[in-house]
Amino acid sequence: MLHKVNIMIKPNPFTPQSGWEPRVFGGREEALSLFRSNLKESLSARPNHLVVLGEWGIGKTSLLKQFRRMSQEAGRPACFCSISRFTKNDKPLDAMYLIAEEMLMGFSRPNIDPEEFLSLFSKKKSLLQAQSQFAKFLLKLWQVLDAELAVVFLDDLQNIMPISNTIDILRAVLSKDEIVQNTKFLFVLSSTPGGWATFLDKHDPIGRFFRKRLTVENLNMGDAIDMVGKTLYDTGVEFDSAIKEKIFEYTNGHPYEVQLLSSHLYDGQIEGKVLAGAWEGALVNTLKELGRDYFNSLLFRASDREKDLLKILAEENQPLSLKDFRGLMIVGRYAKKFPIANIKNFLYRLEEKGIIGRDQKANFDIPDRMFREFILRKETGK
Repeated sequence: MLHKVNIMIKPNPFTPQSGWEPRVFGGREEALSLFRSNLKESLSARPNHLVVLGEWGIGKTSLLKQFRRMSQEAGRPACFCSISRFTKNDKPLDAMYLIAEEMLMGFSRPNIDPEEFLSLFSKKKSLLQAQSQFAKFLLKLWQVLDAELAVVFLDDLQNIMPISNTIDILRAVLSKDEIVQNTKFLFVLSSTPGGWATFLDKHDPIGRFFRKRLTVENLNMGDAIDMVGKTLYDTGVEFDSAIKEKIFEYTNGHPYEVQLLSSHLYDGQIEGKVLAGAWEGALVNTLKELGRDYFNSLLFRASDREKDLLKILAEENQPLSLKDFRGLMIVGRYAKKFPIANIKNFLYRLEEKGIIGRDQKANFDIPDRMFREFILRKETGK
């Protein structure tokens, strides 16, 4: 008589939590190669500070942590500083103090007394004080690090943008002759494109100083499917190949969405198998979480008229030109539902708010399929 073999299912290996490193780091070979070269070049020349740009959930934090690992494997001390959210009521000195505090934790050494180093910062809040005190801090820290190169990762720099002049203080400090000649810190900053957009003007000294930039984009299909497969290795759970392809079809390789959707699919396994029957429940739960995490805030930015245009884009499920919109609203099925005045302005405002995009032909589109699904299901109540 044959006995059924009990399969030991391991805990869910997917990590959709913000800031958590995935079990498997997938793709990003070009980015890793660029950083590896930059790390090597910084030893023999002036460090070329790097800015990593990417939208929410695209994997900036995971990439920076991978860079930190590479730095440490190469024998270069590295620290990771996560920047919390600041407000307009905070001062530049508050931001520089936080960065110094995070650096001391990251560069933890027996010969580093945090209180001694932080005593360099006075309670005065002037821009000049913030600049001179942070410069003194870097010089003192360099003396005790005993390194050829030290790497500082500043993550989520957009959280510091409400404090005016903070990034310029960092630029000014790193430009000082005494810092350039007596230390060798390589700074790697991450930000959303919107957060960094202020500095992209060619006349802006910050944009010209932090010239080396890396844009983080979605994973390609091969890397996304490979990451899912490797994450499942030795868990006792297997995703049907059609399910893996569907994950990419709906997420387009967006790392956070891949992790979240895969996590819900994993929870729906039956006897170690995830088949077509698990899809709808996992998708519904994923959209609920994405709504809570991000999509609801996107919709909140849109006016009622703009939401109507979003619904049309979602229902048509393809890029639309301004001419297409006008045609749909004059003789199409939306003709009696929507006045055509100011359509162009509404669409441009949606683009400015980062809710929709435009393709190479300048047609308007919702680039994130999961957001499109969210809009459709919110409209129908599913």
